[in-house]
Amino acid sequence: MQSRYAAAMDMMTVFQTWDGKTTATLKAVADQLAPADYDALLTACRDLDETTARAASWVLKAAYEAGHDIAHPSDLLARDLHWEVALHLLQSVQHVPVGLPPEVVAPYLTHDKPMVRAWALDAYVRLGAPDAGAVLARAADDKAASVRARARRLMN
Repeated sequence: MQSRYAAAMDMMTVFQTWDGKTTATLKAVADQLAPADYDALLTACRDLDETTARAASWVLKAAYEAGHDIAHPSDLLARDLHWEVALHLLQSVQHVPVGLPPEVVAPYLTHDKPMVRAWALDAYVRLGAPDAGAVLARAADDKAASVRARARRLMN
């Protein structure tokens, strides 16, 4: 059996050497994730190296989708994040309880990347924003189809 330290180091090696595109190695990490790895995974999401943080946030989202009970690093959303890290954290809001005021997500509603806007909308509504109805109405007219589709889905 591999020690927790060795497993965490292997995970970090995968993150640090990730090509930025292929998800097979990230899926393998997610499939082998154990509670002993959660702290290292959350630390990797906070890494200043964008490649590491992007890879770790992808694995974190996959872990939430698989039902892992890991604390959401919602405080990261108040930072200036690589768009993919923000996207993964915003997409994760639907899978895990998040103690975050919707105002922290609001800046992402106008992000340049349509997918970030769409999932910011989803998170904003799920977090109980008081003006969610008005924001949804505006999003229904967004120029990006992904944002309009997310708005329709949230309205139904």
